Amino acid sequence: MTGELPYEGTSAEYVIICKIFQSPLPQVNGESRLRDCLQVWELMMRCWAVDPLQRPTSTLCQMTLNHLPRCRPATSIADSHTRSAILLENLGQLESWKGNNKAGFTYLKQALHLYDKEGDDQGIARVLRKQAAAATLGSNHVRAIKAGRAALDKCRSLQDNIGVADALFWIGSSFLDQDKRVDALDNLQESLKIRRAEGDDVGIAKCLERLGELYSREGQTSKASSTLKEAVDIASRCGDRLLEAQALISLGPTCKGPSRMDQAISIFQRAHDIAKNIGWEPGLSTCLCRLGSVKLHQGLHTEAEELLRESVRIARDNDAGWRLGQALLKLGKCFRAQGRLDEAIPVLEESCSAYQNLALDCEPALASAATLLAKSKSDLGYKEDALVWYDRAIAEWRKGGRGVQTQLSRCSAAKDAILADMEPRQGASTTYTSADNAEPQFNSRTTQRE
Repeated sequence: MTGELPYEGTSAEYVIICKIFQSPLPQVNGESRLRDCLQVWELMMRCWAVDPLQRPTSTLCQMTLNHLPRCRPATSIADSHTRSAILLENLGQLESWKGNNKAGFTYLKQALHLYDKEGDDQGIARVLRKQAAAATLGSNHVRAIKAGRAALDKCRSLQDNIGVADALFWIGSSFLDQDKRVDALDNLQESLKIRRAEGDDVGIAKCLERLGELYSREGQTSKASSTLKEAVDIASRCGDRLLEAQALISLGPTCKGPSRMDQAISIFQRAHDIAKNIGWEPGLSTCLCRLGSVKLHQGLHTEAEELLRESVRIARDNDAGWRLGQALLKLGKCFRAQGRLDEAIPVLEESCSAYQNLALDCEPALASAATLLAKSKSDLGYKEDALVWYDRAIAEWRKGGRGVQTQLSRCSAAKDAILADMEPRQGASTTYTSADNAEPQFNSRTTQRE
């Protein structure tokens, strides 16, 4: 790739040994020579890391090579700054798989522009589906639905059944992430029907995993468990380790009750090991968060805190907004369980900030984080701050419809109790302003909003 032999110009062994310990890495001689193998170069650079723990596993190397674009070598007279559409498409898919959703979407946008310029409808359809996938994984659901519907129209015009099923899948997944279960169910069931008709086993397992998650949210534990076990079996049989880990992550929460916590831990640990082996960091963060949550329920606070801190770190590194918010919420609960309210407040504020940045129509997790933050502020005597966050929580719970009446009632009662407590001290008229017309402010006593 560099056009030179390793340590070229050096013959003395002691000089080579010295260079090895100094760890100087070679440089690329001209982008035109490397344009169609950038991923291989990146992989080689990681393999040369001095710290063995920073080197990729053999499984990750294999998966990266499997994702490489199948494109013709560039000609020697090619513009050194141009990249083929297929290369950009595959770079986008690889970055999305690694959790770098912003970089992935940038590559895909460039690929779409080139395909559009070339009038390649099949390429356009593929990239639109991958954009929907990247946006869904990055929790940008407005973009995901838009790209998914554009892909659906394009694939239908091309009579591409698998493409139609894939577009429906990502639309349904995005609706599910927004907790719009009716829309999610319709799209996912239609996708599954097409996948079964086409004999697409991997696609079937993907749909079953999402449907299992949906059934779990609906409280249909038995149906969710059987659906997810089928997804795990199909993924394992197909050798799709990523999909197997995804299905296991969804299967774990179906093991409800104290008597099944060890089973849940075993499932999450299995998913964790797969995610770590294939280098799937977003999944690794989720597994750590789920494991930490189970440990928290068991009262093992030290173990839970360690797992949740690592989950937060990985989510931050991967700019994973929803995962970051979830891990911070669980960590805040862990601090509260230990009576460490001063530490819980900044963590919960950051959790709320992460969810707010997603700009979702309805996010129950934001309502939960805001409720817990309000309780923590109230417990420490920051009553007016607590009122603002209770108002925010109430506003979010109201978006959830009838299914959240209990949480809504509890927040309203807690808010009324604070107002009743403040009235004797401040007189009949208080200085409190309803947060229905005000955005929650991040107190100077705690961390500021991102």
